[in-house]
Amino acid sequence: MEYFLQQKLMEDKKFKKYLEDNSSYIKYLNRNPENYKLFMKEMKEKYKERATDKLNDMVNTIDIVSSLIDTFK
Repeated sequence: MEYFLQQKLMEDKKFKKYLEDNSSYIKYLNRNPENYKLFMKEMKEKYKERATDKLNDMVNTIDIVSSLIDTFK
């Protein structure tokens, strides 16, 4: 595996945790460092870090706050 890729993976706790849970990615990243994009995509899906996930969480929070405000009125 390329050094810069190893460094990126070991700097972030979420990357390390995902690699521990899905150790098959080590093999894929060793064979082709371009699989890093696929690794990132799947990791973000699992930990819900995509932009759409964040927007959905924000909308849900706004809905909860508005329902609480309506309840207090």
